[in-house]
Amino acid sequence: MRRLWILVSMVAALACAKPDRSTTMHGGDASESNADTGTTTHAGETGTETESESQTGEATTGDGDGDGDGDGDGDGVVVTVETLSYGDDASQTLDLYTPKRSARTSLPTIVLAHGGLWQSGDKSALTGLCTAIVTHSAGTQACASINYRLSQALGGACSGTGVDAYTEQVRDLAAAVTALQNQADQLGLDAAQIVVGGHSAGGHMAHELNLRWADFEDGCARPGGCPPAIAAIGFEGIYDIAAWDSYDANYWAGQFSCATRKAFGAPPSSPDACTDPDYALPCWDVGSPRYLAAHLADLGLAPVGAALIIHSPGDDWVDVAEATNFGAELAAAVPELSVITSVDGTCGTGQHNDVLGDPALASCIVNFVASAGASI
Repeated sequence: MRRLWILVSMVAALACAKPDRSTTMHGGDASESNADTGTTTHAGETGTETESESQTGEATTGDGDGDGDGDGDGDGVVVTVETLSYGDDASQTLDLYTPKRSARTSLPTIVLAHGGLWQSGDKSALTGLCTAIVTHSAGTQACASINYRLSQALGGACSGTGVDAYTEQVRDLAAAVTALQNQADQLGLDAAQIVVGGHSAGGHMAHELNLRWADFEDGCARPGGCPPAIAAIGFEGIYDIAAWDSYDANYWAGQFSCATRKAFGAPPSSPDACTDPDYALPCWDVGSPRYLAAHLADLGLAPVGAALIIHSPGDDWVDVAEATNFGAELAAAVPELSVITSVDGTCGTGQHNDVLGDPALASCIVNFVASAGASI
């Protein structure tokens, strides 16, 4: 794998705008940046590798630990960021956030995908959250934020049958996980303690991967193998494509109809309906984690890890029923699985993007990972 190093400026929280319904969201996530900062030096090229450090106490809200919760549990944690390439496409990169330490240890790692309705967004939107995860865990967990190929670059179209571009995006998330596992020893990560997650469209991708791991895993070159993720986390996610499309029509006057079709093709009701070639079912069904949860036995599927489904009570950009319905369906289908659905504000409050900067979100993620998916 080609390794890059990047100099970045760390921040402890993401400041996001709050548009009303008359404001057009940028792909569903209004404040996402589309540019990285700093410079890169390719490993093996002439030049010096650069590793950035940021004392998280320099960007805190009074407790000096970078997670803003007032307990000081992350005091002294220095966060380093490494930008890695996990594929040949220029967009297949990730930022890995780890605590700076004298000797590498094996860290559980949360691999996150940004939101943007599958058509926009950037890994930098999760800078604050990844930083907070590392600091709130007192340096016992790592976090990676990935870029992935966007729907229009994968042939997604607003009209006609279209393609299920989302499948390649889920494949990108799986590839990022495998790439980190392949280099786990060098990077100081625990290849057997990987959690996938994401915000909005990224949350959809994480839970889709959790339910269809065998469909997407590939490329393991680790002598000890690449175990599946132990859990999936979605916050403010979309898990039922037909229900989302209906909510978009009623709440947003359909302004994201094109974005949905670019990712999932034409709906089942259309004469040009997109059909999944492997399952011979509508792309909208196979691409909906809620549908998969309701038909696990019929489809020969099973989740590989626990599930955490978060939705802020202050977020009406996406219907809270996306979280509650999916959580209920999954819990009923697999009673022995740890399925936690949090919609009461315990894991974050505020509008769709604002929840990313709530210290409660990082706290819930850290606790969920530390408990191997048992609690928040």
